[in-house]
Amino acid sequence: MFGPSRVNLNYKRRSRTHSEGVTKLIARHFLLMISACAMTLEVASQPATGQPASVESPSPLETPLETGKSLYQQGRFDEALPLFQQAVRDEGRSAPARSWLGMAWLAFGNDDEALKAFRRATQLDRHWAPGHVGMAMVYMRSPNRRLDARKALRNAIEAEPDNADIHYYLGMTYMDQVRTSRLIGSDKDGRRYFQKTVELNPSHPDAYFQLGRCYDSPPEPEHEKAIAAYMYQYRVNPDHDESLLRFADVNHRSERYDFGVVQLRGLVWQLGEDAPARVRTMLAQFEVLSLGSKGDYGQLQEALEDYVALLDADERAVYRDLRHVAPLEELQAWESATGPERESLWRTFWNERDANPATKENERLVEHYRRVMYARVHFSGGQQPYDRRGEIYIRYGAPDDRRRFVFRHYEDPDIPHMLTGNPAVDAIREKNLLTGYRLQLHDSESPLPMMQRTVNRVEAAWLIARSEMETQPGYVVESWVYVRHDLELFFVDTLKDGKFDYPLKAVSNFTRDMVRQDRFHPRQRATELIARSPEVYTHDFGGELLEFAFDAVSFRGEDGSTEVDLTYSIPVWQFGDITDEKGDRTWLNNQVTVRDTVQTPVLSRAYRFGPIDRPERQAGNRELQGAAFTLAANLTAPSGVFTAAVEMRDEATRRIGVYKKSVSFTDYSGGGLLISDLKLSTAITPSASPGPFVRKGLSVVPNPGRLYPRGHLVYVYYEVYNLKMDEDGRTSYETLYEITPKGMPAFRNRRARPPGDMQTVMSFFEGAGHAEEEAEFTALDTTDLEAGEYVLTVTLTDRYGDDSVSKSVNFMVVEP
Repeated sequence: MFGPSRVNLNYKRRSRTHSEGVTKLIARHFLLMISACAMTLEVASQPATGQPASVESPSPLETPLETGKSLYQQGRFDEALPLFQQAVRDEGRSAPARSWLGMAWLAFGNDDEALKAFRRATQLDRHWAPGHVGMAMVYMRSPNRRLDARKALRNAIEAEPDNADIHYYLGMTYMDQVRTSRLIGSDKDGRRYFQKTVELNPSHPDAYFQLGRCYDSPPEPEHEKAIAAYMYQYRVNPDHDESLLRFADVNHRSERYDFGVVQLRGLVWQLGEDAPARVRTMLAQFEVLSLGSKGDYGQLQEALEDYVALLDADERAVYRDLRHVAPLEELQAWESATGPERESLWRTFWNERDANPATKENERLVEHYRRVMYARVHFSGGQQPYDRRGEIYIRYGAPDDRRRFVFRHYEDPDIPHMLTGNPAVDAIREKNLLTGYRLQLHDSESPLPMMQRTVNRVEAAWLIARSEMETQPGYVVESWVYVRHDLELFFVDTLKDGKFDYPLKAVSNFTRDMVRQDRFHPRQRATELIARSPEVYTHDFGGELLEFAFDAVSFRGEDGSTEVDLTYSIPVWQFGDITDEKGDRTWLNNQVTVRDTVQTPVLSRAYRFGPIDRPERQAGNRELQGAAFTLAANLTAPSGVFTAAVEMRDEATRRIGVYKKSVSFTDYSGGGLLISDLKLSTAITPSASPGPFVRKGLSVVPNPGRLYPRGHLVYVYYEVYNLKMDEDGRTSYETLYEITPKGMPAFRNRRARPPGDMQTVMSFFEGAGHAEEEAEFTALDTTDLEAGEYVLTVTLTDRYGDDSVSKSVNFMVVEP
């Protein structure tokens, strides 16, 4: 992943001086330039056509200069130096020989001798550009000699105005300047010279990178230009790894992922199959990030899965790690498992936490991937894969407020305490300051007394003086506030290496203060929160709650398939009314997903109902309050035990509801006696025309809520399959209906009811027909039932097949 490899745009690799860094960059090209110049001089010194040739001379490979150059190119400087000295003695007025001698002395770090050699080369030939460049190189290794280096490079440009490298070197003398040492009116950076460099040499191996640095400099960075410059550098020089890292860094800081995606797609198109895996991985990451937090979750999950699949094994393990989200027992089970079992536990863990089980995509897993990616990008500078901030971010997401400040030794915690404008955030910080944890930092040599409001004047004066004498500016601290958890956490870069962790515990002369500091220390508060809630995610559904009831009832379909009738009942008042100017009509978008026992999606279907006329007035009377829209859909499903999850969204009001329930779909492919599920209804009447509620010539108005006012009839519809026939082609069967309070088992036999049982309601019917399949229905009276939940059990016995089957369904009796 490229986020964690972000480079510091302040170029804080201070182990070597700036001049040493510039020298290394210059040396990369100097050898090629001096060789090219020497060859040019040799060609220029050739006699013109028709002139007599010079006396025969030794082969160039046999001269001390050429032999020394060969050894120098091999890095054998100790052997090359005496040969260059011999060349100077042999060719005392040779500018190339003096320049090569300067290069050898430079390789040994002898700047004085190197400067003498380069200066002598320019004296012998003031148009010898490598000599001027060599002098500039020495000056850049010395403190406070930038102006001398620029003068030498301008002399070199005078000699070779079309040499792109010299313009590049001149530009480098303007980079990383200290503001106080910059001359008034001079260039603030080297962009002018780098632009000239790429005009002369569009394939320059480093100039575009330096242009990117210029564009990315404060106080007004030009992020798009910097991104484009870094990318162009990588295109012309694929070995320039730093340019790709800087490209990623600027994209992360500016969040211009859309622009970065365009650049990366162009690079992949240019390289084709030769595009490196890291480039393709970065493109996948940026495509995810460019979608934003409000992107389509299906698209986001696909992009994230593609991205994670491109990562190497170690990086992929970071994204799939459960250490910072799972409860202890689940974590231990997952860590101890291997192979397919481990993968199954991982998948089950995330399926159970799917924020919207009605959709195929797992919104919680998408959020986890996004949190890990954010932590890898922003919290991995000092520790891999991320520091303490990353752990908390992965568990609980972005804080409601995140503040960064520098806190000095013994500083009063009131100083960084500033209002945010968010009352909830400010209240938590104020409470924490007054009665919770007070941020205190001091070094290992500090005395015990802390800066307290009760400290005596002598101690206060001593501590203030000590603070003023501190040579270090203090520690970078971040304060995170989570309103939901009534929590403020501090993270401190204690070692000043970019690794943030909880503050170290401070000591005090006052026992009460130490007890308070321990009780409310960020580490303690975080530990308590993790024990209660290892992870938290609240999905934004984008609208207020839409309440509805739904039911799923299975029947036998064609060729023994399992056909499922989905029915919905939605109270009318939730649609608002036309006075809200959201339209006279609305549509309902319905998403249904059936999941197996480990919550893996088995099938998913989408429906759209409408148009539906919206109420003309507010729901203020009893009639309208009780009105509901009843809807129906149909699908074919596998048999088995599942969880049916349903989402319904109103397009006009944006209300949305998501509900799930356990369902069991019968396997109707067998040849034995079968009965469908029981479909409860508010009315069943014959119907000659088709309709959404018509089945087998009957209009069955569904009651998905399964609520019946006391005294109302409970209508039930079901179908019987594979009845046996006698010799005359007739069927004969008997049906027992039992209503029992929930929790009380059904007898499934009309003769098994004990005397005096007043809780069970039984009805018995006999039936006959001429077909193996029959559609049956009846109505049951609830007048004698008290309000409560009941179970209706239907038991059908085939007299000719000597077999019986049963199905049950729950319903509620409520007071009218």
